Amino acid sequence: MLLSGLFFPLAVNAASGSWTQKTAGGTISTGKQILASRTLTAPAGVPAQAMTTSISWQIQLLSPPPPGLEIKLCTARRCIRLPGLTGRQTVTVPMQAQVPYRFVYSVNSQGQLRPTLNVVSNQLTINYR
Repeated sequence: MLLSGLFFPLAVNAASGSWTQKTAGGTISTGKQILASRTLTAPAGVPAQAMTTSISWQIQLLSPPPPGLEIKLCTARRCIRLPGLTGRQTVTVPMQAQVPYRFVYSVNSQGQLRPTLNVVSNQLTINYR
């Protein structure tokens, strides 16, 4: 019983932190195309066991978003649908903080997009514990 009391403070003081990265975007000219951003990766020093607790994002487009725009934030294992161009969301499913992330864009429409969807930048902040 004494040993468990000695280890409890270590669990309470688990390392937490955040990282932010910004990348350039790309373009979609036709509905149903998929655009994946460049990889956003954690800097050195983020613990391998760190889990994402919340995400914040900011996406800049050259023109207003087209009807049917869908934005997801993805790792190799799962995607989270993002409800808008900016926001903050608590992560309720386990996601590692150290894995590569990508923004994935698609427009649920047929034919040419006028104007073309032009993603100027993607910014992601990962909060972890």
